[in-house]
Amino acid sequence: MRSPLVVLIVVLSSIAFGAPCFAEQSKTASGLAVGEMTPSFPVLAVTGPHKGKEVCYVCAFTGAPTIFAFFRQTGDEMASVARELNQLARRNQDIRVVAIVIEGQDSQPWLEKFAQENGITIPLTVLRNGKDDIAIKVYKLNANMNNTILMSVKREVAANLVNVNAENFNMLTSTVSKVLDQR
Repeated sequence: MRSPLVVLIVVLSSIAFGAPCFAEQSKTASGLAVGEMTPSFPVLAVTGPHKGKEVCYVCAFTGAPTIFAFFRQTGDEMASVARELNQLARRNQDIRVVAIVIEGQDSQPWLEKFAQENGITIPLTVLRNGKDDIAIKVYKLNANMNNTILMSVKREVAANLVNVNAENFNMLTSTVSKVLDQR
């Protein structure tokens, strides 16, 4: 049996790169579909140049290919993916990356400590209203997923990956490369 992530990547790759496909809706779907526009939404910046302020990174990164990594909660799993995202951003100066924690403002102390101890330079942020934040509905996020990672180019979703982890992170890097090559 294929993991939901593999199925989603196959489906999205087929859609994004022109191969015909037919797939049933996955029970693990989360996030906007490829081709949908990324609406503006505010987050509270925990790290980065906007630390302590409400900011809309959709607006701040307009035009630049951007990865929005929504995490259900903080912890070891989030940490391993965030470290990989940070490295991805360092290797690819053309893209912007922001990590958004759904569990809300209670995550701030953990995120600050994690960023400091790991040299994280990508913005770490939280949804101000946690699971009740409007971004959950607007971005069609399934709060039960460990993470939903959307890549946006010119405010349009170019890739949607769910439950990315350190073991399958190369799928994200491959998808990023393909999307950047098509710009």
